[in-house]
Amino acid sequence: MNWSLILSIGIPIILVIWIASYVLKTYNRLVNLRMDADRQTSHVQVHLKKKFDLIPALSEVVKGYAGHEKGTFEEVARLRSQWGESKNVDEKMKTANQLEGMLSKLLVVQERYPKLKADRSFQNIMKSIGWVERELVRERKLYNRRVSFYNVKLQEFPSNIVASIFGFKQKEFFGKPEEGLE
Repeated sequence: MNWSLILSIGIPIILVIWIASYVLKTYNRLVNLRMDADRQTSHVQVHLKKKFDLIPALSEVVKGYAGHEKGTFEEVARLRSQWGESKNVDEKMKTANQLEGMLSKLLVVQERYPKLKADRSFQNIMKSIGWVERELVRERKLYNRRVSFYNVKLQEFPSNIVASIFGFKQKEFFGKPEEGLE
């Protein structure tokens, strides 16, 4: 028996099998992390939809007190429609951030109209928006945590090699606009 022949063939075969199993394991881990982030994206989108579905009712109540704020109402309505028509997640995130900024402008109107703050419909809508916003904050945190795990794995060695071979791309974090609802 020629041990040098066995070792010269056996070691490379074992090495190839070990590398292939590592690549397969890393690829599957990256797929799972990406799917976790994508799944969480849909949770964020559901809560954004709930929040944005409250906008028409809020607009109607506020409009009764502040009819001259027409431009703000039109912009909120335009952005809400644009959000619903967005085809991809990046577009939806960008529009959602713009819409939340406009929504905060709409809510500033309440400060100028004390009767509006006392309106029962307005108070109920604000409670609903507050509840949805708290849920949304929780979902965003989960999304960002999952994206962080995924992005870190894409940058770690040697999984970064597997990621680049198979075309995995980093994901954007879903931030809260500075002037949003709290």
